[in-house]
Amino acid sequence: MRLHFAIPLFDLPAPSEADPAQGAAATAEGGLHILIVDDNATNRLVAETLCDMFGATTESVEDGLAAVTAAAGGRFDLILMDIRMPRLDGVGATRRIRALAGPAGAVPILALTANADPWDAAGYIAQGMNGVVEKPIKAERLMSAINEALEPDRRAAAA
Repeated sequence: MRLHFAIPLFDLPAPSEADPAQGAAATAEGGLHILIVDDNATNRLVAETLCDMFGATTESVEDGLAAVTAAAGGRFDLILMDIRMPRLDGVGATRRIRALAGPAGAVPILALTANADPWDAAGYIAQGMNGVVEKPIKAERLMSAINEALEPDRRAAAA
């Protein structure tokens, strides 16, 4: 008797150990405006507090449909997107945002989720997200993910 199975492997970059103080200074210089999307008020408050600590301004919405509407205005530098929400989940909202015309459709989106194993993370990235931050959110990991998501934009602005 033979048993065959396949295990997909994903080559994901290891999280970098960024110094939160350095990242916070870089973020404050950029004057980031971040959209926080989460159906849980406590999670929104934590994310808002961390973004404020990094020198960014924020707006918050409670579900994916509201996120798509807010993102369509094109006024955000980054979106922090919960995955599991009522009405429209984070993956569905990301797909709709990616379908928007112009800069609104290209805004970096980071998944905020407790489901952040490599398989899940690869799936979120394949659906158009730029990175994943595991809940509960740690300041240094969030700052590192924000810097990684914005790095291509910073390189393009410097060129």
